Amino acid sequence: MINKINKYTKLLFGILNLYILKNIFIYTIQISCIISVLSCINKLIEISNKTYNYSTTHIVLIILFNIIKDIELFLPIIISLSVLCSIISLITKNELIIILTLKKNFYQIIILLIKISIITSIFFLLILEITLSFNYLLFNFDTKKNTNNFSIYIKNSKKFILIDNIYNNKIFNINIFYITNNNKLYDIYHARIAKFIKNYWILYDVNHLKLTKSISNNYIPICIWHTNLTPYELHIFATTPELLSIKQLYYQINFLKKNNMEYYYYQLYMWNKLLLPINITIIIFFTTSISFRKLNIFSIKNIIINSLIINFLFYIIHQFILYISFIIHGILSIIIISHLILLIYCIKINKVCYN
Repeated sequence: MINKINKYTKLLFGILNLYILKNIFIYTIQISCIISVLSCINKLIEISNKTYNYSTTHIVLIILFNIIKDIELFLPIIISLSVLCSIISLITKNELIIILTLKKNFYQIIILLIKISIITSIFFLLILEITLSFNYLLFNFDTKKNTNNFSIYIKNSKKFILIDNIYNNKIFNINIFYITNNNKLYDIYHARIAKFIKNYWILYDVNHLKLTKSISNNYIPICIWHTNLTPYELHIFATTPELLSIKQLYYQINFLKKNNMEYYYYQLYMWNKLLLPINITIIIFFTTSISFRKLNIFSIKNIIINSLIINFLFYIIHQFILYISFIIHGILSIIIISHLILLIYCIKINKVCYN
């Protein structure tokens, strides 16, 4: 008899988990759709204010990747609002009472909501990351740019490179500046077009300016440029870190390390993406704490308002910390440790309150 009760209890738990998972998943899609529409409108306004001639397909791709970037950026808030909507739905339909008869206390419900939220967020993150890995499609279209606005800038201890445009494994208007250890310029190469063949670039219509005791200027019809910069690396350099997947960011960090170049900017974005599940867990702890702890005091309206305030405060603080990290290098480890400490604190404080 006891075995049958345990069996039916496990079945009810399984149905309950699927029911809450379905609710959170549906609300996540709905809120993501709202974010997508707002992101689309914002990007269309931005594109319409620029003088670049984009094709229709290119505009669609730009909007698509911008939507993905914004959804990933606001994913902790999206998941948190989905959990909040799910809790409100359980309260209004009197389903929370049924759940409380199956679960011992609110803390178990909070843990259940967090587990389901993490599963949902990881699923969405995987979809977003897979989609972002196709961001190279943005560079299969030739865009007319102002020749004074270089799209790619690369610098290390020996040289820096300015590139106007890259299209179909070709570079247009490339400038290579060689510098000494004292940061003095001694060589300048300007090529109208560069084509990548096998493991090197062929430069066409090259002007070579040599800055020694006397300045000399030579024209070279064709020359070979040996470099470890492939079209893929240039594509990564031309893409903003927000549009890079975790795999691409990791690849870029290793590439920059090998070439003695600054990699902190990309490292920060990579860890920001990796910390998303932790951020989601923390913000859901806050949301559920407000929802359950004030259940008998606040109305549903007040619960929603307080949860929204907490969500956006957390988002603003997190973004502020990231901007500070851009300015002050070397505090990345402090950010990671602080997130973990905050997560442990949320787990302990909720466990004490609800047990």
